[in-house]
Amino acid sequence: MNRIWKTVTAGFLVLALLAVLCVGCGEEEEEGKVTIVVGEITDLTGPTAVSLLPVHYVTENLVQYYNEEGLIPGVELKLATYDCRYDPARDVPGFDWVRERGAEVVLAPLYSTAEILKPFAERQRVPVVTSAPTEVILQPPGWVFALGARFTDQLRTVLNWISENHWDYEAEGRVPKIGFAGWYQSASIDAVRALTEYCQVHSDEFEWVGGYYAPVGTMTFPGEVEKLKDCDYICPLGYIGGFFIRDFHARGHEAVFFGESSASSFKGFYVDLAGWEGLDGMLSANTQGWVSDPYPMLGLSKELLYENHPDEADDLIYAGTGYVCGFVTFRVLFEMIRHAVEKVGAENFNGQAFYDASLDFEVQFEGFPKWYFTESERGCIYHIAIHEWRAEVEDLVMVSNWLPLVTE
Repeated sequence: MNRIWKTVTAGFLVLALLAVLCVGCGEEEEEGKVTIVVGEITDLTGPTAVSLLPVHYVTENLVQYYNEEGLIPGVELKLATYDCRYDPARDVPGFDWVRERGAEVVLAPLYSTAEILKPFAERQRVPVVTSAPTEVILQPPGWVFALGARFTDQLRTVLNWISENHWDYEAEGRVPKIGFAGWYQSASIDAVRALTEYCQVHSDEFEWVGGYYAPVGTMTFPGEVEKLKDCDYICPLGYIGGFFIRDFHARGHEAVFFGESSASSFKGFYVDLAGWEGLDGMLSANTQGWVSDPYPMLGLSKELLYENHPDEADDLIYAGTGYVCGFVTFRVLFEMIRHAVEKVGAENFNGQAFYDASLDFEVQFEGFPKWYFTESERGCIYHIAIHEWRAEVEDLVMVSNWLPLVTE
């Protein structure tokens, strides 16, 4: 774990804090251009910074890229960043802070932040854009947009793929046992409900053992491990995955672990905690591919990464999907801004223009499925690909095509 926490977090933290302190200073607004401010409320110094610092850097670099390439004619983009420290009490003050600095659109990568800000977004008509949607965020549809797919749909799709491609029912002579472990928070509750219902409907394919929660901040899981020790497949959701897998193997148990797209964003963290041998065979759903997939957009992302962060690039790639694949994810946000500007003009851009433009927005990057929003759907991704973690190559390898999400 030292490589990520000491090399990435400690080294990048100084740069991140300087960036926050210097919002609005430095470059003068280019003559004849309209400034559009994107607010960013994220964790730069708290427990999830290990995956969100790379997202912050890719957002900074996308602002620079769009400005230098003139990709939104007549517009100069600026970023106003607030460190919420993964503290819910700081989310609303953060929203006020970025709004005071002119933000018409707010990026909140943490789903917990987006959940808290949803009523404020509705009242002030300020779009909040997140990367990790939950049911609270998406239903009813409103002013929070998700550059991702529901955790629940991703997990259903993984189970469907397992039943068709991974578990040998004839050889095993039984159905596999499924379990879940996570912190007690909305994403975990959504996931357990979805997995429970799916296993009940597909009882001829899976046996549901149970979903177990630990208080937020828990770093050891002896009780949850013992309850799930006989499972064939276990989903340890998000950040806690590395800790849970480490504890599970330390007690001599074996299972195939699986997760949604956030697992890949913690790749380096997981490896530092559990080792490649402990992660071998794990299955991850990915909405934006994996860093070694051969897509042109990922190639451009790596090019900009090494150009802008040559000393930290290898560690950012080691960390997970945050930078390289985050470039694909968060480019959608800036393409939405461009689409809105094309419709109403730069001088008329505001939250309402962004909201209205989202309803006929779509984008497709080479090799990826089409991404789009609808009147009733604020998540724009409708496919995932499954990658397997392989110790022999110390990498994730795609083992499926792009799969349409299983929604029930």
